[in-house]
Amino acid sequence: MRLFEKIKLHTMDSTKSRVILVLGKPLVYYQREHFFKSFTFAWNLPVKNTSIPVFYLKVNRLADYTLPCIQHWINIINNTGADFYFLCDNKKLQNEILRWICFPNRNVKFISSWRKKLKKIIFNIGTKNWIKATAAHLTSFYHAKQQKITKFWTIDADDTMICQYPEKGAKFLQQVELYAEKHNVAACSLDMWRSRTKGKHWSFGVCYVRDMVDFCSIFDRNEDLSWISNYLKLDTAFNLDWFFTYLKEKKNIKIESFYFSNCYFIHWGSFIFNPIGASVYYWENGKLCLPVLAEVFQKKDLGVFKIADCFKVDIGKPLSASLDFLLNEATNFHRFGPEHWKLHSLEKIANKSKMRY
Repeated sequence: MRLFEKIKLHTMDSTKSRVILVLGKPLVYYQREHFFKSFTFAWNLPVKNTSIPVFYLKVNRLADYTLPCIQHWINIINNTGADFYFLCDNKKLQNEILRWICFPNRNVKFISSWRKKLKKIIFNIGTKNWIKATAAHLTSFYHAKQQKITKFWTIDADDTMICQYPEKGAKFLQQVELYAEKHNVAACSLDMWRSRTKGKHWSFGVCYVRDMVDFCSIFDRNEDLSWISNYLKLDTAFNLDWFFTYLKEKKNIKIESFYFSNCYFIHWGSFIFNPIGASVYYWENGKLCLPVLAEVFQKKDLGVFKIADCFKVDIGKPLSASLDFLLNEATNFHRFGPEHWKLHSLEKIANKSKMRY
């Protein structure tokens, strides 16, 4: 690790911005405008607007799909006008994000998991294999409370992708926010596991939280792991997802799930080797469909489910519109040359990419 490092930032406002890192941590952001430079220390980067939800982008995994996922989330956030934090414990990934992601401006904030500060609480919620992930999830709640952020999204941004162009993805999220406000929902999360476990498991992933419930106080008062006794017939390892399942079922807190109607969604990973943990999803006609399991493995019982107790988010677009994004943006077809497009009959797909991640 270098003592000092300077990285050029790519910004949508076209300013010449740089970040100086000291021992791997962003310290100073500066930009040149005409003949002048302006400097900002990392700890002084502001949350510009807390009247709309702030996004916590949880990132840790560096794979070939990581940076496209992150860029897509940044583009969606930019269409909402919201602010964001990266919650990252991986210095190598942090630097790759700073080098390659194009940001709205130089206001790029990183925080680390509060593992030491929240140690006792973490071990009363997460079991051995889920300690780091539980620490990251909890940090977003405690940080938001500390910063007086009343509404926030917590996103697994390194391996999830809504297959909609950014302006449409932003509209989906805003519809979730409106529903939660209207129906007094404390937390609601995308249907990544709810329907496929037939309503038994609530999970994080893409989640919206409101401070109508003081979740941090609930975490503080939870003294041990005795709560997992309710779920020992369903799983062997437990995390904040299961704790929220417990809060929903046993404490009657209004925690819900939602789905995007007529939309593809990707939870990236090894779709063949790990077809349960990594999936391509779509929701259509009241069904959650996992096409790899349903069509490649020919297991309809594992790949098609009736949507469970989730509310629908619909922006009135057909599934084909989301499929266009999947073909043109989620694949790497556009990276091939014209010769390969012709060889593989990709001319009508590869040259339609708008994002070019």
